[in-house]
Amino acid sequence: MDSLLNALVNIDTKTSTILIPIVFVTLAHLIPYLVDPYCVRSYPGPFLAKFSDAWLGWVAAQGHRSDVVHQMHLRHGMCHFT
Repeated sequence: MDSLLNALVNIDTKTSTILIPIVFVTLAHLIPYLVDPYCVRSYPGPFLAKFSDAWLGWVAAQGHRSDVVHQMHLRHGMCHFT
């Protein structure tokens, strides 16, 4: 435990400038997923989409957002039209 504390105290400014936001963003997405106040884990769909909009951003960057979202709605029964 002492070695971990010493390692945390001895982190330089550049490393902490990068590490602190990464830890914060990770915890900001992971804690709500684990607590699951809205039962998000029960919804079907891509695993990454349950944490953030990164999955949808990746699909949109490829230029297939509408097609993929429509296919997911058809596959998982959330589409009320054909």
